[in-house]
Amino acid sequence: MSETEIKKPNVSKVIIERLHALDDLPHFPDALMKLERLLASGEDIHINDLVQLIAQDPRLAAGLIGVVNTAKYSMGTKVTDLSEAVTRIGTQDVRLMAHAINYKSTFKSKPPFSEKHFLRHAILSAFVAQALAKSLHVNTGEAFLCGLMHDIGIYLLAVEDREKYLEVIKLTDFDIDRLAPSEVEVFGTHHAMMSARLLQQWKFPQEVVMGVANHHSPHKATEPFQAHAYLTYLAEQAAFLLGVDNGVADLSEAHREEPSESLLAALEFFGLAYENFDEIIRQAFDSAQDAGMI
Repeated sequence: MSETEIKKPNVSKVIIERLHALDDLPHFPDALMKLERLLASGEDIHINDLVQLIAQDPRLAAGLIGVVNTAKYSMGTKVTDLSEAVTRIGTQDVRLMAHAINYKSTFKSKPPFSEKHFLRHAILSAFVAQALAKSLHVNTGEAFLCGLMHDIGIYLLAVEDREKYLEVIKLTDFDIDRLAPSEVEVFGTHHAMMSARLLQQWKFPQEVVMGVANHHSPHKATEPFQAHAYLTYLAEQAAFLLGVDNGVADLSEAHREEPSESLLAALEFFGLAYENFDEIIRQAFDSAQDAGMI
């Protein structure tokens, strides 16, 4: 899928507009939107500015207080002050943890699959993507968002028509390779495109939008976005390999025992050995656990 295709009106755009009209889209809080704009401005950022923004959303503030007292950030003393929490977590991690906290409570309707598995898969994919990005010279913040948001289109399609998505689940037979084709057969679009449409509406960076849009076919992404697409694909595959399915699909037994050609091609794109990949993703799993996110 090309950058031009994502701008072309199609089924995914119609569904997004209908969900918006019905107020069924996931919530993206004003505080988080303002935080994104502030961090993207390139201006010097003061901790007090971040604290004031986060304080506008009690849910985000409480979530960050919880995160700062986990094994990942704790220094042995309990933190109850938001300003101290933001200082200890750091500017960039505050942004990412805020997105993760919001994602875990953003959905308005219960989907016809395990929401617990779905959320755990998204959060772990985000931590894996961030960890891989450090080794692969990709922006770590963009990578985290690619991993976190890559499957949000599954939720959108399920909310659009619960019965039709149950049909998708049946056709998929819990095999990730069958998921997108099954969605296209039933809905005329697939979750990666739906995810990208929503992120485009939320004004996420184009690298994130296109990385998510192409994560099931990274070789088809245009050159400026190919690294993000391959990285998002690897993050999803890693979550599966670490034993965390997304509630509707998982790796086939054959690909769990032996890396698929697609996985090996993605690793080759970055010049990353499978042994190094395995080590990075296991460390990311531990990091996500230490942060109390999975």
